[in-house]
Amino acid sequence: MAFPSFAADDPPASLVASAKGEGTIKLGKEEFKLNAVVVKLFADGKAELNLITDITVFITGTWSRANETAKTIDLKITSSVTGGNLDGGGKIFLTEDRKSISGLKLQVTNKISHKTITAEFVAK
Repeated sequence: MAFPSFAADDPPASLVASAKGEGTIKLGKEEFKLNAVVVKLFADGKAELNLITDITVFITGTWSRANETAKTIDLKITSSVTGGNLDGGGKIFLTEDRKSISGLKLQVTNKISHKTITAEFVAK
Protein backbone atom coordinates (compact mmCIF):
# COMPACT_ATOMS: atom_id res chain seq x y z
CA MET A 1 0.00 0.00 0.00
CA ALA A 2 1.60 3.27 -1.06
CA PHE A 3 0.44 6.86 -1.30
CA PRO A 4 3.01 8.77 -3.33
CA SER A 5 2.99 12.55 -3.41
CA PHE A 6 5.62 14.36 -5.42
CA ALA A 7 6.19 18.09 -5.21
CA ALA A 8 6.50 20.08 -8.42
CA ASP A 9 9.35 22.15 -6.97
CA ASP A 10 13.06 21.64 -7.47
CA PRO A 11 14.53 18.26 -6.48
CA PRO A 12 14.57 16.62 -4.08
CA ALA A 13 10.86 15.88 -4.46
CA SER A 14 8.77 14.90 -1.47
CA LEU A 15 7.48 11.39 -0.90
CA VAL A 16 4.78 10.06 1.38
CA ALA A 17 4.52 6.27 1.35
CA SER A 18 3.51 3.41 3.57
CA ALA A 19 4.14 -0.30 3.30
CA LYS A 20 3.05 -3.41 5.13
CA GLY A 21 5.53 -6.21 5.45
CA GLU A 22 7.83 -8.03 7.82
CA GLY A 23 10.79 -7.03 9.87
CA THR A 24 12.18 -6.48 13.31
CA ILE A 25 13.02 -3.53 15.49
CA LYS A 26 15.39 -3.89 18.41
CA LEU A 27 15.24 -1.32 21.18
CA GLY A 28 18.17 -2.18 23.39
CA LYS A 29 17.60 -5.80 24.45
CA GLU A 30 13.91 -5.82 23.47
CA GLU A 31 12.90 -7.04 20.03
CA PHE A 32 9.56 -6.46 18.31
CA LYS A 33 8.04 -7.64 15.05
CA LEU A 34 7.83 -4.71 12.61
CA ASN A 35 4.52 -4.81 10.71
CA ALA A 36 4.44 -1.58 8.72
CA VAL A 37 6.38 1.57 7.93
CA VAL A 38 5.11 5.07 7.10
CA VAL A 39 7.67 7.43 5.58
CA LYS A 40 7.29 11.16 4.96
CA LEU A 41 10.16 12.77 3.08
CA PHE A 42 9.74 16.50 2.63
CA ALA A 43 11.19 18.67 -0.15
CA ASP A 44 13.19 20.67 2.43
CA GLY A 45 15.17 17.52 3.34
CA LYS A 46 13.34 16.65 6.57
CA ALA A 47 12.19 13.09 7.20
CA GLU A 48 9.57 11.56 9.48
CA LEU A 49 9.33 7.80 10.01
CA ASN A 50 6.67 5.82 11.83
CA LEU A 51 7.69 2.25 12.59
CA ILE A 52 4.58 0.27 13.47
CA THR A 53 4.85 -2.72 15.78
CA ASP A 54 3.17 -3.47 19.15
CA ILE A 55 4.10 0.16 19.73
CA THR A 56 4.62 2.97 17.23
CA VAL A 57 8.11 4.41 17.10
CA PHE A 58 8.32 7.95 15.66
CA ILE A 59 11.72 9.06 14.38
CA THR A 60 12.79 12.27 12.63
CA GLY A 61 15.86 13.30 10.72
CA THR A 62 16.96 14.33 7.27
CA TRP A 63 17.19 12.55 3.94
CA SER A 64 19.13 12.73 0.70
CA ARG A 65 19.77 10.74 -2.45
CA ALA A 66 22.35 10.92 -5.18
CA ASN A 67 19.80 11.93 -7.84
CA GLU A 68 16.10 11.71 -8.72
CA THR A 69 16.52 8.30 -10.34
CA ALA A 70 18.24 6.70 -7.33
CA LYS A 71 16.27 3.92 -5.65
CA THR A 72 18.11 4.28 -2.33
CA ILE A 73 17.51 7.14 0.07
CA ASP A 74 20.05 7.91 2.80
CA LEU A 75 18.77 8.88 6.23
CA LYS A 76 20.47 10.86 8.98
CA ILE A 77 18.54 10.31 12.20
CA THR A 78 18.66 13.18 14.67
CA SER A 79 15.75 12.71 17.09
CA SER A 80 12.64 10.87 18.17
CA VAL A 81 9.38 11.94 19.74
CA THR A 82 11.28 12.29 23.04
CA GLY A 83 13.68 14.90 21.68
CA GLY A 84 17.05 15.19 20.01
CA ASN A 85 18.69 12.25 21.74
CA LEU A 86 19.25 9.93 18.75
CA ASP A 87 22.21 9.76 16.43
CA GLY A 88 22.61 7.42 13.48
CA GLY A 89 21.36 6.68 10.04
CA GLY A 90 19.93 4.23 7.64
CA LYS A 91 18.53 3.63 4.19
CA ILE A 92 15.13 3.48 2.58
CA PHE A 93 14.91 1.25 -0.47
CA LEU A 94 12.37 2.17 -3.14
CA THR A 95 10.58 0.07 -5.73
CA GLU A 96 11.53 0.29 -9.42
CA ASP A 97 9.08 3.18 -9.99
CA ARG A 98 10.56 5.03 -6.94
CA LYS A 99 7.05 5.69 -5.57
CA SER A 100 6.81 2.97 -2.92
CA ILE A 101 8.95 1.50 -0.15
CA SER A 102 10.52 -1.91 -0.73
CA GLY A 103 12.65 -1.96 2.43
CA LEU A 104 14.25 -0.08 5.30
CA LYS A 105 17.38 -0.43 7.44
CA LEU A 106 18.20 1.76 10.44
CA GLN A 107 20.87 1.86 13.11
CA VAL A 108 20.78 4.60 15.70
CA THR A 109 22.09 5.12 19.20
CA ASN A 110 20.35 6.88 22.05
CA LYS A 111 22.94 9.44 23.19
CA ILE A 112 21.63 9.40 26.77
CA SER A 113 21.13 5.67 27.47
CA HIS A 114 23.70 4.53 24.86
CA LYS A 115 21.25 1.83 23.73
CA THR A 116 21.25 0.90 20.07
CA ILE A 117 18.08 0.84 18.02
CA THR A 118 18.13 -1.23 14.86
CA ALA A 119 15.36 -1.90 12.37
CA GLU A 120 15.14 -4.04 9.27
CA PHE A 121 11.99 -4.18 7.15
CA VAL A 122 10.94 -5.73 3.84
CA ALA A 123 7.65 -4.74 2.19
CA LYS A 124 5.26 -7.37 0.92
